Amino acid sequence: MSFSDILKQVVNGTEGALGALVVGLDGISVEEFSVSSEINLQSMTVEYSSLLKEIEKGSQNADMGSTKEVTVIADKAMIMLRRLNSEYFFVLVMKPEGNFGKGRFLLRMSVPKLLKEF
Repeated sequence: MSFSDILKQVVNGTEGALGALVVGLDGISVEEFSVSSEINLQSMTVEYSSLLKEIEKGSQNADMGSTKEVTVIADKAMIMLRRLNSEYFFVLVMKPEGNFGKGRFLLRMSVPKLLKEF
């Protein structure tokens, strides 16, 4: 299954999902699938990749190990970031009223599928 197919499956399976991306730690997306133009996914991921790096530093400095997942709930969207490996993460962007639990579940279940594509 390709990156594109997996992203479509997650977005279409999650009520309120706006898009999903596979992103490098530099913030550049490898693959992107969007069903809405409400949010500029590319510029958002550049900003949140910086945040993820800082959170990772904090986790390491506190001897907590590697950061696996981060969720940001903002006024206009919920952003879930899930680490795939040391260089890439998976992002799901949803409307604030979207189905958070289903999105998080599908995000987690898709990680092994995405890792097979690397």
